[in-house]
Amino acid sequence: MTQDPANPYLLRATLSGGLRVALRPLRGTDREAVASGFRHLSADSRLARFLEPMPRLPDHDLDLLVGAQPEDERLALALVWPRNSCADVLIGVGRAIRLPDRPDTADVGVVVADEIQGQGAGRLIVRVLADAALALGLIRFTGVLLPTNDASARMLASVGTVESDTVSQGQREMTVLLRPVGPPSP
Repeated sequence: MTQDPANPYLLRATLSGGLRVALRPLRGTDREAVASGFRHLSADSRLARFLEPMPRLPDHDLDLLVGAQPEDERLALALVWPRNSCADVLIGVGRAIRLPDRPDTADVGVVVADEIQGQGAGRLIVRVLADAALALGLIRFTGVLLPTNDASARMLASVGTVESDTVSQGQREMTVLLRPVGPPSP
């Protein structure tokens, strides 16, 4: 995900609720904003994303998001509300991490602020991640969800063909064969 230094954003879009947003690579300097955003998520959102109640985001997970892993191993995006008069407001994060034992597959995860859920933000993030992943030779996304998290299942399925969708021990695992999705629309 190469970026033009004169333009910090990879893409600008408008969510279905009317909020104008932008996507850019997640940076090491976003660490505190990510931690703060996590603290503002509802308990339901934390459970839906992390499959367990988590009072705080562990340092290991923060490192996976904003650490210095090579771009061909980890893709990480920040969804922001761009502001002219002050710093951008981080309102969502998406990441895809190449699996060491399946180098054509990445584990994908997306979380957005409670206030914008249901407005296409997650789908926007996962579409941009999918295009970037395909450019790196990744052909599949896999994700672990709560069995009842149909919104995330639809989001994941929106970027490809579902190869597997199984529920075991209270978790739903989906694998999607990616397809080029073209310009995203929330």
